[in-house]
Amino acid sequence: MVALPLVSVAIPAYNHAAYIKACLASVCAQTYPELELVLIDDGSTDGTLDIARRFLEPCRERFRRIVLERQENQGVSATSNAVIAACKGEWVHLLGSDDVLYPHKVECIQQAIAEWDCADLALVHADADMIDRHGQAIAAERLRRPRPAPGLEREAWSWLFFNRQYIFNPTLALRREAVLSIGGFDSDLALEDLDCWLRLSTRFAFARVPEVLASYRKHPANSSRKRVRMLGALFQTYGKFLAEHSGLIAEADIRRHFRRNLRRFWRRMRGQQPWLLPLVVGAWFKSHLSTPLPEDYRRFGSLLDRAAV
Repeated sequence: MVALPLVSVAIPAYNHAAYIKACLASVCAQTYPELELVLIDDGSTDGTLDIARRFLEPCRERFRRIVLERQENQGVSATSNAVIAACKGEWVHLLGSDDVLYPHKVECIQQAIAEWDCADLALVHADADMIDRHGQAIAAERLRRPRPAPGLEREAWSWLFFNRQYIFNPTLALRREAVLSIGGFDSDLALEDLDCWLRLSTRFAFARVPEVLASYRKHPANSSRKRVRMLGALFQTYGKFLAEHSGLIAEADIRRHFRRNLRRFWRRMRGQQPWLLPLVVGAWFKSHLSTPLPEDYRRFGSLLDRAAV
């Protein structure tokens, strides 16, 4: 019988004392036997790491290796990079410390990876449902939107850039060396995951397993300021991608994409900074005459960044 390869579950944790037990319980319950668990706490102030240590103490025989570490607060990008680098498995299942996995998540994805036998595969994702802070299922229109086709794909950037599909982070499996080869997550960006997936998708294949394998937890962490910050991060991410991959997106598509995001910009800013209307209108009409440049995206991203402070 062929031995199963070691698979890593990597958890960048921060201030999720209320949810970390459920997260870790879902990892312990995985049907895939050969697991390591790597958790790095990003300077939590609510005892997240202590709770994790106490919970895992009687579960040590479940894993081939457990790593529990704490670092000074550096943000989600740096912590995600650190936790991936600390893993030893070829495939890393990256998991937020407030989300939960279905018991067969790792086994299902690893079986698909073995069947595809694709040397340049770097990211596998699946479908997810949504739960509230109490772990109860909630309706989630966002999670029911059209999904990418099942199986392998080598141009995932073609829909990632246009935000037409979703990669649900709790369902992820990443080839460790592929992520490290592109420098991991960019700590200078607030929307670190989309940027990373875009860069990864220009060099490697992606794939989707058409099955619900994890639950994304929605809890009271959203605010108007945070939504403005996330939109600013989107503009910055789009500008970075266009600067680094000139010619990959058709000019007509960039024009439509820019105008669609200008509408989103104005919806967020008209209430607090109505004097920006002439700037928005000018950019709108200009985009009909010439293709917006990376710096045009970054300009509006910077305005949103300042408004979110």
